[in-house]
Amino acid sequence: MTKDDSLRRVLMTGTRDLHDRLDQAVGTFADDGAYRAFLSGSYAFRAAVEPALTGEDWPLQRLAPVIAQDLADLDQPRPALPHAPVLAGPAAQAAARYVLEGSALGARLLARRAADLGFTSVHGARHLAAQTESPHRWRQFLDWMERADLPAAPALAAARAVFGVALCAYGVKSAT
Repeated sequence: MTKDDSLRRVLMTGTRDLHDRLDQAVGTFADDGAYRAFLSGSYAFRAAVEPALTGEDWPLQRLAPVIAQDLADLDQPRPALPHAPVLAGPAAQAAARYVLEGSALGARLLARRAADLGFTSVHGARHLAAQTESPHRWRQFLDWMERADLPAAPALAAARAVFGVALCAYGVKSAT
């Protein structure tokens, strides 16, 4: 694949609409209540999608258990989970990982916002600390994904499905 038709570019451009909607749904969590809603959505999303990821081609950072600890810190119940997508085949598995790994990019900003509200790596924001502890992970993932030379069509369909689960988890109705 050339740079213009790389799987990363296909996934980025093919999910931009859903990604933008997700960014709007997550928002800035300017107060405690908004952060709690973000935390519930994050748990619902990760707890629904992570079990659908099998294989160890790229080691998944499983955050659902850590987010569960964050919820417990805030005496907040675990939310109901949306339906998980079927992620059949290596392309779908890689695309789902693309969505999950990509969330770490925004986690850097979100961790700072959470800290401003008093949530830290030891209370309420463990999952954000975990997501941001390895600054090179995203680049390493992209390199792995491009070396895998996966077909774009099933990858894009899976990425859109995973974004759809995220939107549902954060309370946004969406057709993927």
